[in-house]
Amino acid sequence: MINKNNSQRDYNMDLLRILASLMVIVIHVSAYNFLDIPTKSIEWLSYDMYDSIVRSAVPIFLMISGAFFLNDKIQNNLKKLYTKNIFKLFLVFVIWSFIYATFCVFTKRIDSNNFLGSIIAGHFHLWFIPIIIGIYIISPFIYRFVKNSDEKIFKYFLIIFISATLLKTISYLQFLPCYEYITLFLGLLPIDIICKHYSYFILGYFLYNYDVSKKFTKTIYILSVISIFLCFIGCYILSRYLGYNNSDLMSGFSIFTVIEAIGLFLFFKNHSFDSKSVFSKRVADIANCTLGIYVIHMLVLYILFDCNLIQIRSFNTILSVPIISILIFVISLVIVYLIKKIKFIGKWLF
Repeated sequence: MINKNNSQRDYNMDLLRILASLMVIVIHVSAYNFLDIPTKSIEWLSYDMYDSIVRSAVPIFLMISGAFFLNDKIQNNLKKLYTKNIFKLFLVFVIWSFIYATFCVFTKRIDSNNFLGSIIAGHFHLWFIPIIIGIYIISPFIYRFVKNSDEKIFKYFLIIFISATLLKTISYLQFLPCYEYITLFLGLLPIDIICKHYSYFILGYFLYNYDVSKKFTKTIYILSVISIFLCFIGCYILSRYLGYNNSDLMSGFSIFTVIEAIGLFLFFKNHSFDSKSVFSKRVADIANCTLGIYVIHMLVLYILFDCNLIQIRSFNTILSVPIISILIFVISLVIVYLIKKIKFIGKWLF
Protein backbone atom coordinates (compact mmCIF):
# COMPACT_ATOMS: atom_id res chain seq x y z
CA MET A 1 0.00 0.00 0.00
CA ILE A 2 1.38 3.42 -0.97
CA ASN A 3 1.70 5.61 2.08
CA LYS A 4 3.62 8.76 1.15
CA ASN A 5 3.15 11.97 -0.76
CA ASN A 6 6.59 12.72 -2.14
CA SER A 7 5.60 16.16 -3.40
CA GLN A 8 5.91 17.50 0.16
CA ARG A 9 9.17 18.29 1.91
CA ASP A 10 10.26 15.52 4.25
CA TYR A 11 12.59 16.78 6.95
CA ASN A 12 13.49 13.24 7.97
CA MET A 13 14.98 12.74 4.51
CA ASP A 14 16.69 16.13 4.80
CA LEU A 15 18.38 14.90 7.97
CA LEU A 16 19.37 11.68 6.21
CA ARG A 17 20.80 13.66 3.29
CA ILE A 18 22.88 15.73 5.73
CA LEU A 19 24.10 12.60 7.50
CA ALA A 20 25.03 11.00 4.15
CA SER A 21 27.09 14.10 3.29
CA LEU A 22 29.02 13.76 6.54
CA MET A 23 29.44 10.03 5.89
CA VAL A 24 31.04 10.75 2.50
CA ILE A 25 33.56 13.01 4.21
CA VAL A 26 34.32 10.31 6.80
CA ILE A 27 34.97 7.87 3.94
CA HIS A 28 37.54 10.17 2.36
CA VAL A 29 39.18 11.14 5.64
CA SER A 30 39.51 7.54 6.82
CA ALA A 31 40.64 6.36 3.37
CA TYR A 32 43.38 9.00 3.12
CA ASN A 33 46.05 6.69 4.60
CA PHE A 34 44.12 3.41 4.38
CA LEU A 35 46.34 1.74 1.78
CA ASP A 36 49.66 2.83 3.30
CA ILE A 37 49.33 1.52 6.85
CA PRO A 38 50.05 -2.01 8.16
CA THR A 39 46.89 -4.06 8.61
CA LYS A 40 47.90 -5.06 12.13
CA SER A 41 48.03 -1.47 13.41
CA ILE A 42 45.35 0.10 15.60
CA GLU A 43 45.37 3.02 13.18
CA TRP A 44 44.36 0.82 10.23
CA LEU A 45 41.71 -0.93 12.30
CA SER A 46 40.18 2.43 13.23
CA TYR A 47 40.04 3.40 9.53
CA ASP A 48 38.50 0.01 8.77
CA MET A 49 35.90 0.52 11.50
CA TYR A 50 34.81 3.97 10.34
CA ASP A 51 34.76 2.91 6.69
CA SER A 52 32.56 -0.06 7.56
CA ILE A 53 30.08 2.24 9.31
CA VAL A 54 29.75 4.91 6.60
CA ARG A 55 30.11 3.09 3.26
CA SER A 56 26.38 3.27 2.57
CA ALA A 57 26.58 7.06 2.00
CA VAL A 58 26.35 7.10 -1.80
CA PRO A 59 23.65 4.39 -1.97
CA ILE A 60 21.64 6.51 0.47
CA PHE A 61 21.95 9.53 -1.84
CA LEU A 62 20.69 7.41 -4.72
CA MET A 63 17.78 6.07 -2.67
CA ILE A 64 16.73 9.57 -1.58
CA SER A 65 16.87 10.69 -5.22
CA GLY A 66 14.66 7.76 -6.24
CA ALA A 67 12.18 8.54 -3.47
CA PHE A 68 11.58 12.10 -4.65
CA PHE A 69 12.61 12.21 -8.31
CA LEU A 70 10.17 9.60 -9.56
CA ASN A 71 7.01 11.70 -9.48
CA ASP A 72 4.52 13.11 -12.00
CA LYS A 73 5.69 16.71 -11.65
CA ILE A 74 9.23 15.92 -12.79
CA GLN A 75 8.74 12.95 -15.09
CA ASN A 76 5.91 14.48 -17.14
CA ASN A 77 8.03 17.50 -18.06
CA LEU A 78 11.04 16.24 -20.02
CA LYS A 79 12.11 19.75 -21.00
CA LYS A 80 12.41 20.76 -17.35
CA LEU A 81 14.11 17.45 -16.55
CA TYR A 82 16.89 18.21 -19.03
CA THR A 83 17.21 21.98 -18.59
CA LYS A 84 16.90 22.18 -14.81
CA ASN A 85 18.22 18.87 -13.52
CA ILE A 86 20.49 17.19 -16.05
CA PHE A 87 22.06 20.32 -17.57
CA LYS A 88 22.73 21.83 -14.15
CA LEU A 89 24.47 18.68 -12.92
CA PHE A 90 26.52 18.57 -16.12
CA LEU A 91 27.67 22.16 -15.52
CA VAL A 92 28.50 21.40 -11.89
CA PHE A 93 30.62 18.46 -13.03
CA VAL A 94 32.49 20.45 -15.69
CA ILE A 95 33.10 23.49 -13.47
CA TRP A 96 34.33 21.49 -10.50
CA SER A 97 36.41 19.16 -12.68
CA PHE A 98 38.15 22.29 -13.98
CA ILE A 99 38.62 23.66 -10.45
CA TYR A 100 40.10 20.40 -9.16
CA ALA A 101 42.30 19.89 -12.23
CA THR A 102 43.68 23.42 -11.80
CA PHE A 103 44.27 22.87 -8.09
CA CYS A 104 45.93 19.48 -8.65
CA VAL A 105 48.30 20.91 -11.29
CA PHE A 106 49.12 23.85 -9.00
CA THR A 107 49.85 21.53 -6.06
CA LYS A 108 51.72 19.07 -8.32
CA ARG A 109 49.27 16.23 -7.70
CA ILE A 110 49.07 15.75 -11.46
CA ASP A 111 51.31 16.75 -14.35
CA SER A 112 50.20 19.73 -16.45
CA ASN A 113 50.12 17.41 -19.48
CA ASN A 114 47.22 15.59 -17.83
CA PHE A 115 45.23 18.77 -17.22
CA LEU A 116 42.69 18.27 -20.03
CA GLY A 117 42.30 14.57 -19.32
CA SER A 118 41.72 15.37 -15.66
CA ILE A 119 38.91 17.77 -16.57
CA ILE A 120 37.25 15.19 -18.81
CA ALA A 121 37.58 12.35 -16.29
CA GLY A 122 36.77 14.53 -13.31
CA HIS A 123 38.29 14.38 -9.84
CA PHE A 124 37.88 10.92 -8.32
CA HIS A 125 35.12 11.88 -5.87
CA LEU A 126 32.98 13.48 -8.61
CA TRP A 127 32.25 10.06 -10.16
CA PHE A 128 28.81 10.16 -8.56
CA ILE A 129 27.63 13.07 -10.72
CA PRO A 130 27.89 11.32 -14.15
CA ILE A 131 26.19 8.31 -12.55
CA ILE A 132 23.22 10.35 -11.34
CA ILE A 133 23.05 12.18 -14.70
CA GLY A 134 22.79 8.81 -16.45
CA ILE A 135 20.07 7.68 -14.06
CA TYR A 136 18.15 10.93 -14.60
CA ILE A 137 18.32 10.38 -18.36
CA ILE A 138 16.72 6.93 -18.09
CA SER A 139 14.42 7.96 -15.21
CA PRO A 140 11.32 8.31 -17.45
CA PHE A 141 11.61 4.58 -18.23
CA ILE A 142 12.19 3.75 -14.55
CA TYR A 143 9.20 5.93 -13.66
CA ARG A 144 6.90 3.96 -15.96
CA PHE A 145 8.15 0.74 -14.39
CA VAL A 146 7.57 1.78 -10.76
CA LYS A 147 4.21 3.42 -11.52
CA ASN A 148 2.94 0.20 -13.08
CA SER A 149 4.28 -1.98 -10.26
CA ASP A 150 2.60 -3.10 -7.06
CA GLU A 151 3.70 -4.40 -3.68
CA LYS A 152 4.34 -7.89 -5.06
CA ILE A 153 6.75 -6.49 -7.65
CA PHE A 154 8.42 -4.45 -4.90
CA LYS A 155 8.99 -7.58 -2.79
CA TYR A 156 10.23 -9.50 -5.82
CA PHE A 157 12.65 -6.70 -6.72
CA LEU A 158 13.92 -6.54 -3.12
CA ILE A 159 14.55 -10.29 -3.01
CA ILE A 160 16.34 -10.28 -6.38
CA PHE A 161 18.49 -7.26 -5.50
CA ILE A 162 19.53 -8.55 -2.07
CA SER A 163 20.24 -12.01 -3.51
CA ALA A 164 22.42 -10.52 -6.25
CA THR A 165 24.41 -8.42 -3.77
CA LEU A 166 24.88 -11.48 -1.55
CA LEU A 167 26.35 -13.40 -4.50
CA LYS A 168 28.45 -10.35 -5.37
CA THR A 169 29.82 -10.34 -1.83
CA ILE A 170 30.68 -14.04 -2.02
CA SER A 171 32.75 -13.27 -5.14
CA TYR A 172 34.98 -11.01 -3.00
CA LEU A 173 35.85 -13.75 -0.48
CA GLN A 174 39.09 -14.95 -2.02
CA PHE A 175 39.97 -17.04 1.04
CA LEU A 176 37.05 -19.43 0.41
CA PRO A 177 37.90 -23.05 -0.56
CA CYS A 178 37.57 -23.68 -4.30
CA TYR A 179 37.35 -19.92 -4.87
CA GLU A 180 38.21 -20.24 -8.59
CA TYR A 181 35.27 -22.58 -9.19
CA ILE A 182 32.93 -20.36 -7.17
CA THR A 183 33.81 -17.29 -9.26
CA LEU A 184 33.55 -19.34 -12.44
CA PHE A 185 29.98 -20.30 -11.51
CA LEU A 186 29.05 -16.79 -10.34
CA GLY A 187 30.37 -15.41 -13.62
CA LEU A 188 27.59 -17.30 -15.42
CA LEU A 189 24.88 -15.49 -13.45
CA PRO A 190 23.49 -12.05 -14.44
CA ILE A 191 24.62 -10.49 -11.15
CA ASP A 192 26.09 -7.34 -12.70
CA ILE A 193 22.86 -6.60 -14.57
CA ILE A 194 21.09 -6.24 -11.22
CA CYS A 195 23.95 -4.71 -9.23
CA LYS A 196 23.72 -1.29 -10.87
CA HIS A 197 23.25 2.16 -9.35
CA TYR A 198 19.76 2.50 -10.80
CA SER A 199 18.73 -0.38 -8.53
CA TYR A 200 19.28 1.86 -5.50
CA PHE A 201 17.22 4.55 -7.25
CA ILE A 202 14.32 2.10 -7.66
CA LEU A 203 14.82 0.73 -4.14
CA GLY A 204 14.53 4.22 -2.66
CA TYR A 205 11.22 4.79 -4.43
CA PHE A 206 9.74 1.50 -3.26
CA LEU A 207 10.93 1.78 0.36
CA TYR A 208 9.68 5.35 0.64
CA ASN A 209 6.30 4.87 -1.00
CA TYR A 210 5.26 1.47 0.32
CA ASP A 211 4.54 0.25 3.83
CA VAL A 212 7.23 -2.00 5.24
CA SER A 213 6.25 -4.36 8.04
CA LYS A 214 7.53 -3.76 11.56
CA LYS A 215 8.96 -7.27 11.62
CA PHE A 216 11.00 -6.66 8.45
CA THR A 217 12.12 -3.25 9.72
CA LYS A 218 13.33 -4.62 13.07
CA THR A 219 15.12 -7.45 11.28
CA ILE A 220 16.88 -4.96 9.00
CA TYR A 221 17.93 -2.84 12.00
CA ILE A 222 19.52 -5.87 13.65
CA LEU A 223 21.15 -7.00 10.39
CA SER A 224 22.52 -3.48 9.84
CA VAL A 225 24.46 -3.62 13.10
CA ILE A 226 25.66 -7.14 12.32
CA SER A 227 26.66 -6.03 8.79
CA ILE A 228 28.90 -3.28 10.14
CA PHE A 229 30.67 -5.80 12.37
CA LEU A 230 30.99 -8.44 9.62
CA CYS A 231 32.27 -5.87 7.13
CA PHE A 232 34.89 -4.70 9.63
CA ILE A 233 36.05 -8.24 10.43
CA GLY A 234 35.79 -9.39 6.81
CA CYS A 235 37.97 -6.56 5.48
CA TYR A 236 40.58 -7.34 8.12
CA ILE A 237 40.62 -11.08 7.33
CA LEU A 238 40.67 -10.50 3.56
CA SER A 239 43.49 -7.94 3.82
CA ARG A 240 45.58 -10.25 5.98
CA TYR A 241 44.94 -13.15 3.60
CA LEU A 242 45.89 -11.17 0.48
CA GLY A 243 48.86 -9.44 2.09
CA TYR A 244 47.66 -5.96 1.21
CA ASN A 245 44.90 -3.63 2.34
CA ASN A 246 41.65 -4.54 0.62
CA SER A 247 38.25 -2.85 0.83
CA ASP A 248 36.16 -4.95 -1.60
CA LEU A 249 33.65 -5.82 1.12
CA MET A 250 32.90 -2.10 1.48
CA SER A 251 31.94 -1.74 -2.18
CA GLY A 252 28.62 -0.22 -3.16
CA PHE A 253 27.10 -3.61 -3.98
CA SER A 254 28.36 -5.56 -1.02
CA ILE A 255 25.49 -7.12 0.93
CA PHE A 256 26.78 -5.28 4.01
CA THR A 257 26.51 -1.90 2.30
CA VAL A 258 23.03 -2.68 0.98
CA ILE A 259 21.68 -3.79 4.37
CA GLU A 260 23.20 -0.74 6.11
CA ALA A 261 21.68 1.59 3.49
CA ILE A 262 18.23 0.03 3.82
CA GLY A 263 18.46 0.14 7.63
CA LEU A 264 19.38 3.82 7.76
CA PHE A 265 16.80 4.76 5.14
CA LEU A 266 14.00 2.99 7.03
CA PHE A 267 15.13 4.44 10.35
CA PHE A 268 14.84 8.02 9.09
CA LYS A 269 11.64 7.27 7.19
CA ASN A 270 9.96 5.86 10.29
CA HIS A 271 10.98 8.52 12.81
CA SER A 272 8.86 11.65 12.77
CA PHE A 273 10.38 15.13 12.83
CA ASP A 274 8.57 18.32 13.83
CA SER A 275 8.38 20.22 10.54
CA LYS A 276 7.01 23.31 12.30
CA SER A 277 9.99 23.83 14.60
CA VAL A 278 12.60 26.55 14.06
CA PHE A 279 15.17 23.78 13.76
CA SER A 280 13.43 22.40 10.68
CA LYS A 281 14.24 25.58 8.72
CA ARG A 282 17.93 25.13 9.54
CA VAL A 283 17.76 21.48 8.51
CA ALA A 284 16.24 22.44 5.16
CA ASP A 285 18.92 25.11 4.63
CA ILE A 286 21.73 22.64 5.34
CA ALA A 287 20.11 19.95 3.18
CA ASN A 288 20.02 22.42 0.27
CA CYS A 289 23.81 22.73 0.62
CA THR A 290 24.58 19.01 0.45
CA LEU A 291 25.50 18.95 -3.25
CA GLY A 292 27.88 21.83 -2.63
CA ILE A 293 29.37 20.09 0.40
CA TYR A 294 29.84 16.96 -1.69
CA VAL A 295 31.78 18.70 -4.48
CA ILE A 296 33.86 21.08 -2.34
CA HIS A 297 34.84 18.97 0.67
CA MET A 298 37.90 17.36 -0.97
CA LEU A 299 39.28 20.82 -1.75
CA VAL A 300 38.87 21.76 1.91
CA LEU A 301 40.53 18.48 2.94
CA TYR A 302 43.51 19.04 0.63
CA ILE A 303 44.06 22.60 1.85
CA LEU A 304 43.87 21.61 5.53
CA PHE A 305 46.30 18.73 5.04
CA ASP A 306 48.67 20.48 2.60
CA CYS A 307 49.02 23.50 4.87
CA ASN A 308 49.52 21.22 7.88
CA LEU A 309 46.65 22.94 9.65
CA ILE A 310 45.60 19.51 10.87
CA GLN A 311 46.52 15.90 10.12
CA ILE A 312 44.70 12.62 10.66
CA ARG A 313 47.70 11.20 12.49
CA SER A 314 48.20 14.26 14.69
CA PHE A 315 46.39 12.43 17.48
CA ASN A 316 44.57 9.15 18.08
CA THR A 317 42.82 8.18 14.84
CA ILE A 318 39.78 6.89 16.72
CA LEU A 319 39.17 10.54 17.62
CA SER A 320 40.85 12.30 14.70
CA VAL A 321 38.68 10.77 11.94
CA PRO A 322 35.31 11.99 13.29
CA ILE A 323 36.69 15.33 14.54
CA ILE A 324 38.41 16.18 11.25
CA SER A 325 35.38 14.99 9.26
CA ILE A 326 33.04 17.26 11.24
CA LEU A 327 35.50 20.15 10.85
CA ILE A 328 35.62 19.68 7.07
CA PHE A 329 31.83 19.38 6.96
CA VAL A 330 31.34 22.65 8.87
CA ILE A 331 33.93 24.56 6.80
CA SER A 332 32.43 23.24 3.56
CA LEU A 333 28.91 24.11 4.72
CA VAL A 334 29.87 27.69 5.61
CA ILE A 335 31.63 28.21 2.25
CA VAL A 336 28.73 26.75 0.26
CA TYR A 337 26.12 28.67 2.24
CA LEU A 338 27.91 31.98 1.67
CA ILE A 339 28.53 31.33 -2.04
CA LYS A 340 24.88 30.36 -2.55
CA LYS A 341 23.97 33.84 -1.29
CA ILE A 342 25.65 35.17 -4.45
CA LYS A 343 22.77 34.07 -6.66
CA PHE A 344 24.36 33.94 -10.11
CA ILE A 345 27.55 32.21 -8.95
CA GLY A 346 25.92 29.90 -6.42
CA LYS A 347 23.25 28.87 -8.92
CA TRP A 348 25.79 27.26 -11.25
CA LEU A 349 28.46 26.13 -8.78
CA PHE A 350 26.10 24.06 -6.67
